[in-house]
Amino acid sequence: MTCFEKAPDFLDYKEWCFKTWKYWCDKHDVELLILEDELRDSGGGVFNDGVGMKPTWQRWHVWDVLEANDIDADNVALVDIDTMVHWDCPNFFEETNGEFGCVQDKFFLEWTINSIKGYQDFWPDVKFDWTTYFNCGFIVLNKKHKEWAKGVTDFYYANELEFKTRQHKTVKKGSDQTPINYMIRASEHPIHFLSEKYNLQQLHIRGILNPLMAEAGWVWHFNGFDKEQRNNLMRQVWDLFKDKYEVK
Repeated sequence: MTCFEKAPDFLDYKEWCFKTWKYWCDKHDVELLILEDELRDSGGGVFNDGVGMKPTWQRWHVWDVLEANDIDADNVALVDIDTMVHWDCPNFFEETNGEFGCVQDKFFLEWTINSIKGYQDFWPDVKFDWTTYFNCGFIVLNKKHKEWAKGVTDFYYANELEFKTRQHKTVKKGSDQTPINYMIRASEHPIHFLSEKYNLQQLHIRGILNPLMAEAGWVWHFNGFDKEQRNNLMRQVWDLFKDKYEVK
């Protein structure tokens, strides 16, 4: 299990994320690894600006990170730091059958459709639409995806300037998420769509930022609103359910 900490909008909400995931990992005998060190431009790269590699791209170095920490894992989950996990969340590693596990993203169709269009030229032979688009805030990988993940990072470095340009200046529709939607489809690896409960998004517009959260989802993703609200909302959820995470 890897959580990524150095997002540009990083705030104190990491505490509420880590407390829930630490409980879940201990319960299921899963190792929790938190990525804290950025990969930065060395000054001689294709994009010589000294800007760190965005954590959303950096996470695809996951197998390198595991090896560097002497961790031999058959499966790994990449989890955004703006998530909290239900205390009784099932072991999702048992549900993916070793395939690429993810959850569909059904919101903000203008954003999704224009993002898909904005990166289509990289993969002209790969066709899909918003109905099968997935969110990268919760991804489950198997060891067999190791070479594919290396292909992701190699492709990023080969196209770093263009990716950063599209992220910040032209497309302005996310960082790695749409390219990953293309790259996994361009591979031999099938996609295993998990229940929406494993990446329950847009909590505020779904009317469940309240005790109903306990019934609605296994992984709560605090996205789709002003990021300055995130810490307060996640803290309120922790205060609401914190007794559930006490070690019995």
